[in-house]
Amino acid sequence: MRKTTIAATALVALMASPVFAQSAAPGATPPAASSPPEASAPAPGASAATSSGTFVEAQRQDQWLASKLMGSKVRGGADETLGDISDVVIDGNGSVLAVVIGVGGFLGVGEKSVAVPFKSLEMVRATTGDKLVLRHSKDELKAAPSFQAYRPPSTGGAVTGSNTTAPATSTTR
Repeated sequence: MRKTTIAATALVALMASPVFAQSAAPGATPPAASSPPEASAPAPGASAATSSGTFVEAQRQDQWLASKLMGSKVRGGADETLGDISDVVIDGNGSVLAVVIGVGGFLGVGEKSVAVPFKSLEMVRATTGDKLVLRHSKDELKAAPSFQAYRPPSTGGAVTGSNTTAPATSTTR
């Protein structure tokens, strides 16, 4: 549960990052005080950030909340269910690199985790409901390598496991 909450929070921050990146030009005069939020809803496609660029007032149509992304069903090109999003991989800069999809199995038993690049997901908003589409088949995902989450090396005792690497040595200069 804690991992899901952290991933959801990070994803929300990432999805809002294009809004945070928008700021006034250097030396520009800040706009005058505006009317209450009810009277000044942003126009479609307009920035949802305040004049200072510090806060996000509203979610835009092209943005998704992490709480909606986590656990969402991923559909294939033929509208078949491929799996559910179980996690999100975010780099140190706050960019979403991939989503982890639980593939196969029944009620979580025998399920395999597969990570796909976030860019490969199509986020579709429709009057019939939002959906996530991935242009891969169930067979392709079942044949894909399993995703392995990073585990730091243990701090006590002997170092074992596949997540540790020996320091690289070089014989050329």
